[in-house]
Amino acid sequence: MPAATAFAFCGTDCEMCPVHIATLKNDDQLRQKTAKEWSALYRENLERFGIQSLNAEDINCFGCRSDLGLFIGCASCSIRKCCDDKGFSTCASCDDFESCNLLDAFYSSKIHQNAKKNLERMRMKRR
Repeated sequence: MPAATAFAFCGTDCEMCPVHIATLKNDDQLRQKTAKEWSALYRENLERFGIQSLNAEDINCFGCRSDLGLFIGCASCSIRKCCDDKGFSTCASCDDFESCNLLDAFYSSKIHQNAKKNLERMRMKRR
């Protein structure tokens, strides 16, 4: 079973993500719980894809660098695409980090603040 790189392009710690954990542990209870919680949390984003709610079957992801299953939010992530196109392992390597509209929108949600802190720590280590 493939393991995710610790951090996604956006700074999310994949090893702490309930979708990733449920996938690696094949935990159907966690899938059901996460589907319910994330259906409410990401309702507006899901509706853009014509999805009214998530099901347990939707809760699968091997990490954003995986060629295997990706959660719909990860598979369609504009941050992931941008980083991949630029050849970066995370947004921490990008010169546009401070002024990036994609990251600003992503980090406007409280739930993503840890991802921002992760990238900021990575940037500090680069200096």
